[in-house]
Parts: sequence; structure tokens; C-alpha cells
Amino acid sequence: MPDIKTLAAARNVDLVDTFTKSIAKLAKMLSACDPIKANVGETLHQKKITGKLSETSYVEGQEIPESKYTWADVATYEVAIKPYRKKTTLQEIKKRGYEAAVDATDSAMISDIQRGIKKDFVNVLAGEGTTAVTGKNLVATAANAWAALDNLVEDYSFGDVDVIYFVNPVDFAKQIADSEVFSAFGISYIENWAGLGTLVSTGSVAAGTIYATVKNNIKVYTASTEGDDLFGFYTDESGYIAINHSSELKSLAYDTVAYTGITFFAEYIDMVVKGTIAATV
Repeated sequence: MPDIKTLAAARNVDLVDTFTKSIAKLAKMLSACDPIKANVGETLHQKKITGKLSETSYVEGQEIPESKYTWADVATYEVAIKPYRKKTTLQEIKKRGYEAAVDATDSAMISDIQRGIKKDFVNVLAGEGTTAVTGKNLVATAANAWAALDNLVEDYSFGDVDVIYFVNPVDFAKQIADSEVFSAFGISYIENWAGLGTLVSTGSVAAGTIYATVKNNIKVYTASTEGDDLFGFYTDESGYIAINHSSELKSLAYDTVAYTGITFFAEYIDMVVKGTIAATV
């Protein structure tokens, strides 16, 4: 019979590797930028720039008309360490075996951690200050969102309009048809959807609502891995997640401890469009 400590160490590697590959695929799909390392507690600024170029005509020899722009923080966020712990008793391991008692429930815990990360990201998109549009159906609403972003892109010099849309699975399902559906981090998405961009399905968005932004606006921040060795955590250079297993003799239990240090962040809130599909009579 394989040594359980060896199995646990191998399981740490497997869980981190699977989680990292999945979230790295998601990060690549969501953002045009590579993940950025940030210190725990470092303030991340969500910004909004208002103002426009002066339309007053210049008169030769006179002062050039002034254009006014205002840069302001709308909200602040930080990369925080979010720890999680699951306890498995010796009785459970004897009753069900290591694989069922520990491995299967580890997978369930990791799945819940993933769900929380996705929910947190959508909450950032849903902040105050988003641009609002409506449409008679999902495609029309998305097209109006694309048009709004196209105008905003010129103001912010984001370059190409590489738009990504977030919708509820109920609305997403109506768009599948013959489209090839991809998956990352438990999220389904369609590339080059309706010629408008990438369509992402997530239950964190309410049915009938759509959020859209350009990929250059989405930043991914991860925490440093410094100090992980002190606690016996296994992680990799990405720093997306760290995991360790340890026995607790005083309670005859086996702990699975994990933490994440990742933030998906929409840098400019007014570069996020919230669309509402108008109800039809």
C-alpha cells in the first residue's frame, strides 16, 4: 500500500497544477495582460477619467483653449490572502478510505474556491459607474454595448476593440446553436460570437443582464509566494493557489489547508458596459 504522506504530497502537486492550468487559461481568455505580482495589502485603484477636448476655436496670438480632464478613484481593492481549511477525521478515513474521505472532498472544496473567485470578479464588473445600454434581445444588447465601448476606446486609447461579454447560462444557452464552446476554470465561452467578441457564461450574472468590457481593461493580480515554505505549502511561481495537508493528533483529524491570492480587476469602471435585455410583451 502506498505511503499516505507520499500520496498527500503528490495530491498537493496535482491540485495546484490542475487549478493553475485552469485559471491561467481563464486569465488568458479574459485579459490581454499577463498576471501582475502585487504585495498583499497593496492598493489597486479602479479609475474613471472624465472630460473632453475643448471645442473652442483657437484665435491666432491668443491663449490656447484649455481642455479639462479629471482622473479619480472610483473604488479601491487589494490582493488579499484568502485561506480555507477542511477537516477529515480519522474515523472518516478508516470508514471510507483516503481517496473518498480526503481526495474527493478536497476537489469539492477547490470547486467552491473557484466559484468564489468567479463571483468576486463579476461583483467588480457590477460596480457603480458602469455605462448602461439596452436592447430587444441579447445580440442587439451586445451590439449596443460594443458600440458604446467603441466610442470609449477612442477616449482611452485602448487600441483594438477586443470585447468580452458576461451573461447568465440561461441567455448563453440560447446562443450556442452550432458554435464551438470552450471551457476554462469551470466557465464556458464562445469565441468570435456573432462577430462581436467573446461570450462568457457565468451564473454570477443575473438572467437578462449582460456586462461587457475590453480585454485591455481587465488586469490580473497575484500575491507573492514568499513565506509559503515556512508553512509547508506547495505552490508554483504563479502564486494562484497554495495547498498543504497536515495531521492534528489532538483531534485525530487530517487538515487540508489552501489559500488563494488572486484578484481579477477592471481598471476603468466606465469602460464596463451594463446591458439590459428589454422585456417583450
